[in-house]
Amino acid sequence: MKKVIFLLLITFFTLSLTGCSGSKEPKDLLSKIKFKNKIVIGIKNDSKPFGYIENGELKGFDVDIAKSVSKMLLGDKTGELIEFVYVTPESRIIDLNSGKVDIIIATMSINTTRAHIVDFTSPYFVAGQALMVPDGSRVNSIESLNTRKAGVILGTTGEKTIRQLAPNATIIGKKSYNEAFEFLAQGKIDAILADDSILYGYIIDNKGYKILPARYTKEYYSIALRKGKENEALKEELNKMIDFMQQSGRLNRIKEKWIPNLHKGA
Repeated sequence: MKKVIFLLLITFFTLSLTGCSGSKEPKDLLSKIKFKNKIVIGIKNDSKPFGYIENGELKGFDVDIAKSVSKMLLGDKTGELIEFVYVTPESRIIDLNSGKVDIIIATMSINTTRAHIVDFTSPYFVAGQALMVPDGSRVNSIESLNTRKAGVILGTTGEKTIRQLAPNATIIGKKSYNEAFEFLAQGKIDAILADDSILYGYIIDNKGYKILPARYTKEYYSIALRKGKENEALKEELNKMIDFMQQSGRLNRIKEKWIPNLHKGA
């Protein structure tokens, strides 16, 4: 009997030591990312020049921001420590708060409504909502959209802007920028209201369209995180990175690479 009790005590002691020495996944997100040596980032794949696929490769402004973050956070020189998850304006907050992704870098602008649901870093880019129309269009301002059809992307702030400035416009919501552009090309809508930085990609690839000069908002693109104390250390670290990229000129170099002379001739 004594021998059995002795063996049980030895087994319990061994298991206790194993439990104490074993690696446990930390609770705060920054430590968790470093523990896993991987960061999961929600990004767009249909928003040239910010996040899009060309010849099977994901590239763009936001992709370069993501790779810079991963490099500074994990020493990731090749981008192999990032897991990209494709998100849409409708899905990105759900994907973030469900834990599907660690952070969102997907042309996501800061606004009061979103700030109640998710947390934001300092901005890394400033865009402005603008109208894209076909050459020769009679639409020359947002007010002239009254009695006309305007395309917006579901989950963005474009609908609010049109309702405020052109209350009699018919708003057509689409799930993606590509769908909205197809409607514009087919004459099913008269204009698209979206961030100028996104519309610029369509102007590059498609002749016969233009961006009107007016900018109706300032959209501060930021990295989004889940709310909570467990994310505060990561937010602080990301803010330091954004500040460093700003001060070192890296942000400007990324901007010049993907969005040269954005407002020139607009």
